[in-house]
Amino acid sequence: VAADNDTTSLHLDSTTDTNQESSETTLPLEPTTTMHAHSKDGEAPVNVTARIGSEIFFDCRIPLSEGRIPNDRIVVWSYLNPRTAIFSVLTADWRSRTTHRTLSFQAPNNYRLKIGSVNREDEGLYKCLFLYPREQFNKVFLKVTD
Repeated sequence: VAADNDTTSLHLDSTTDTNQESSETTLPLEPTTTMHAHSKDGEAPVNVTARIGSEIFFDCRIPLSEGRIPNDRIVVWSYLNPRTAIFSVLTADWRSRTTHRTLSFQAPNNYRLKIGSVNREDEGLYKCLFLYPREQFNKVFLKVTD
């Protein structure tokens, strides 16, 4: 999930299909496809459908302060399981809780969550929260299919 100032569209690679009538994206049959989704702060989550075994990336771009990332920022990726209503913190800055869901950084301001080999347990609501200069969050709902 990435916050851009000028768009709320999905950023997909050339092998994905986007349904123009809704905000849902479905990945093709090949499980190695990657996709990148983002929404603006405060909007409803972008809905993304991924096949079991695919690799997926969610982007979270934080605002730059004077052309750079502020030192006192905090970035947290979280997950809400829709079946159990259990909320989990996945990453806090650079610390990931698992190797299945990991965080990477892409200059100048993108905190990217990677889910390797998507499985049924990955379905749910993902949120990126950053605290600077004010609290902002972006979200995406991942639907997993066979």
